[in-house]
Order: sequence, then structure tokens, then C-alpha cells
Amino acid sequence: MDNASDRLLNAVEEFERVAEAATADEAATSFDQSTLQVFWQRWPNVSSWAGALWRKLNEDLAEPATPLEDSEHHEIGGEGG
Repeated sequence: MDNASDRLLNAVEEFERVAEAATADEAATSFDQSTLQVFWQRWPNVSSWAGALWRKLNEDLAEPATPLEDSEHHEIGGEGG
């Protein structure tokens, strides 16, 4: 999975560069037709996967972290013997 992680990071970085280089309107009028067709055909699947991953992460990251004091693994001093 590390390779997939690296590939995703690279893809996001490249996508950001494309988005910075041209607005959506500029892309629609200046990208070649083959590129636009491939994007049009493949984006729904990629977008669906990315949206599902984002929602999962959003759920996981939206929960506040548990303070150490409230952790079930935090040992509270007991009676000495």
C-alpha cells in the first residue's frame, strides 16, 4: 500500500498544479479533445472514490481527540503495597 500512498500523493500534487495553471473554463476551451474526453469518461469513478475517502476521513478526523486523562489506557495511581 505504500506505493499506492505515494502514487496518490503524487497524483494530488499534479492535479493541484493543473488546477493552478488553468481555470475550469480555460481547460474546457484549451485542452485537447482527447484529454477532455478521457477526463469526462473517468472522472465520475475517480470522483466517487475520492468523495468516499474524504467522507471517511472527515468522519474520523471530526471526532475530537480523547485527552490522555480520559483514556481507558491511562493508569491511575492505586494503593501501594
